[in-house]
Amino acid sequence: KVKHNYFDIFPQDVCKFAKDNVDNSDVKSIFHASVIAEFVGSCKLVVDDAVKTILSEAVNEGTDMVTLYYAVVAQSFLGIKVSSDEVIKAIKAAINTDEDSILGAAYAMLIGERLAKGADVSFIAEMIEDTVAQADEIDNQYLQFEGGLHPTSLVVYATYTFSEYSGKAPAITEEQVIKFANYLLTRKHVQSVKETATLFLALDKLGNNPFHVPVVVQLYGSPVVSDDQKLVKVGTLYKGILPLEAIKETVISVVVCLSFVSYELNFMTSKPGPGVYSISFSVKPHKEDKRLIGTSSGQVKVKVVTKVSVEDVELSVLDKEQNIKSKTMSVKYPTAISTVIDADYHQKVVMKFSLKSESSGDLFTPHQAFVRLTNEKTKQEIFFVTEPEPSKVFKFDLDVGATAKDSFGSLSGKYKMELIVGDAVIQNPFEWNIGVLSLTFAQEAAKPSKDKESMYSSRPEIEHMFRVPEKRPPKAVSTAFTVLIFVPLVIMLVVWMKLGANISNFPFSLLISDSRLWNKLPCFLNSFPAILALYVCFFISLNMFSTLKILALIGGLTFLGGNSLLSSIAARRSAGYKTIIKDK
Repeated sequence: KVKHNYFDIFPQDVCKFAKDNVDNSDVKSIFHASVIAEFVGSCKLVVDDAVKTILSEAVNEGTDMVTLYYAVVAQSFLGIKVSSDEVIKAIKAAINTDEDSILGAAYAMLIGERLAKGADVSFIAEMIEDTVAQADEIDNQYLQFEGGLHPTSLVVYATYTFSEYSGKAPAITEEQVIKFANYLLTRKHVQSVKETATLFLALDKLGNNPFHVPVVVQLYGSPVVSDDQKLVKVGTLYKGILPLEAIKETVISVVVCLSFVSYELNFMTSKPGPGVYSISFSVKPHKEDKRLIGTSSGQVKVKVVTKVSVEDVELSVLDKEQNIKSKTMSVKYPTAISTVIDADYHQKVVMKFSLKSESSGDLFTPHQAFVRLTNEKTKQEIFFVTEPEPSKVFKFDLDVGATAKDSFGSLSGKYKMELIVGDAVIQNPFEWNIGVLSLTFAQEAAKPSKDKESMYSSRPEIEHMFRVPEKRPPKAVSTAFTVLIFVPLVIMLVVWMKLGANISNFPFSLLISDSRLWNKLPCFLNSFPAILALYVCFFISLNMFSTLKILALIGGLTFLGGNSLLSSIAARRSAGYKTIIKDK
């Protein structure tokens, strides 16, 4: 609602632009032109019957909520009478079409506040609680809707705008207001003009409404504090408060931006050690204001960083059996030892050092402190973690003989020695080149064998081959077995003849004499020789996969032919029985 300076400097140009570019057949174009005319103030748009008709037709039960908002606001700005009853019917119809729309609920509130006083908009007030309940909570600190900044800002702005119109406090808790404000204030980088506009509308409404004014305390600028940057800047979403009670130092400057006031605190006067700190605030207004919420829950986190220095460095070479120092050197950071340090598998290399915070003067234990040894020839890197003692003095203990195989691969030679220190609260993490170690191991490193060299080389391609068929038996053997196969059949026929079996009812004569059965017989009978012939081919030349494919085809024909033949026989016998019964 704050007029842009351009409107004040060039009002006629802006008005002319709106008049020349408005499309009187488009509701959205008329809406934007009416908003420009309203903000300019002295700009009068031509409102003819065609414009009134377009806007009136848009207010019906088939219009979506956004178009309805454009039409009602344009009517309001252009001085056209708004029919509250028609608008309410259109709102209810649009809500029923999309009940879960967050933006639809926000636009319904914005439309409702344009209606005449006394209109029945209680159903819109009831939407506020359900709409707010759909917001997603993040880290127990923020509330936002699925669409991000635009829908969140629009719902907050519409909720309090409509509540001012209705004269009733919105159905939203103080905790929810604080979390919405926390989210809006974290959006320092906005991607579009539309989101920027709705963000400013929401923040302005939160700072200027008769119901809730959140006093949100947030950091301004970097949360990192050091000797170089001692000030902590915090701000509140309210103009009329006194300096924060928790800040005992003198307020250096007060910067007003929109609805914010920022304060600066010299946090380093108490010489805090490095780490993350939570600062709690309480605020107090010049005059009592019941609208204020969150006056005792302000809390921000800052990180105190420091520069560290390496002190009391002592590097020794010891005999590991007698624990006698054969060589001791004192070195200062950041210089390196000029001579090569010799050590063999009978000795240990021990280095002690401490890290001190320059801001507090206390000994400091970082998250990362280790020694890196790099072979000068192979460039192989070996890392060893330095462990702090109870006195916070770090110790690096290298047993040359014990670590020869596992760490160094028994590769004797010169190794560059470096100390690496880092931490999230250290301003000057570093890699310090201490010097060169010449290590001698008991056994020389084994040369890689040819098997190891070819371990990852490509192998010849593996091709699947069927098993070579076994050699066929002599013809005499196979002929003898073929004769033996038919022996049981001959024996069966001989036994039947001796027993006097009655084979007069065998169905050969029926099948031959009945033309209907005769037509179905060849398919069924020929299938058996075909199957036997397939087995012979399989025995001679075919493989198993080809045989199964052909067998599936022949077997299917055998099944169909046999089923049809048996069905015909059963039907013929049934007809014969009926004839006999009829004759009797």
